[in-house]
Amino acid sequence: MRDKSMNFSVNKDLDIHSENFDAFISYMENSNDFWAIKDNESRFVYANDIMVYYSGLPKGFNIEGRFDGECPAPWAEFKDIIQANEKNVRISQKTIPVLNTLTYGGREKIIQPFLVNVTPLMKDGKCIGVVGHGRKLEIYSMYHFENNIHPESLTFGKPTDLFTDREFDIVFFALQSLSAKDIARKLGITYRTVQSRLHIIYQKIGINSLSQLKEYCRGKGYDNYAPTRFINPNPYITLS
Repeated sequence: MRDKSMNFSVNKDLDIHSENFDAFISYMENSNDFWAIKDNESRFVYANDIMVYYSGLPKGFNIEGRFDGECPAPWAEFKDIIQANEKNVRISQKTIPVLNTLTYGGREKIIQPFLVNVTPLMKDGKCIGVVGHGRKLEIYSMYHFENNIHPESLTFGKPTDLFTDREFDIVFFALQSLSAKDIARKLGITYRTVQSRLHIIYQKIGINSLSQLKEYCRGKGYDNYAPTRFINPNPYITLS
């Protein structure tokens, strides 16, 4: 946890409307939500541990005073989109919701979407920055609903070397309850090719049906994985 006595040296005019500033920092630090504060030039003033962790930033990285493009995070390359949205928030003085998909976990590429409200930070009728407050969006499937199971974060990549990349593409869609014909259409291959690869997959794990494949993979936790090529290339999407 960071020093609660940290001051916002980036902009001396940027303060928080709270009776106890330290208490507000403590609240954000101990929150399970995403919190970030930027000044009126879109430089980071503060980010809590949740935001830093899910952004995949290096341990001990000091984000204070940095622009998005100066941060070693996947969203850095979208700095122009991010800063344009924050400018709109400052000018309109209205909250704009954003779907912020953060990727962390190094090579594992674990994905966690957040619904973030980017809100103007006001002082004496003037906007002096923005506050981003986000909550996790859970990834649910019918399997989670039917079995009353809480979903986990989605990891991109193969969970095992047992399957080839193409075989895991088929496994992934099978876990979405698609038929072999639908899988063929999704992947742009023939129905016969899907059937042939399913036969190989069945032999590898000692089963003989799609229902058994789904049961086997869910038992192993493979339903929390997706092929890397399905990663959304845009981690920052405005929703208004």
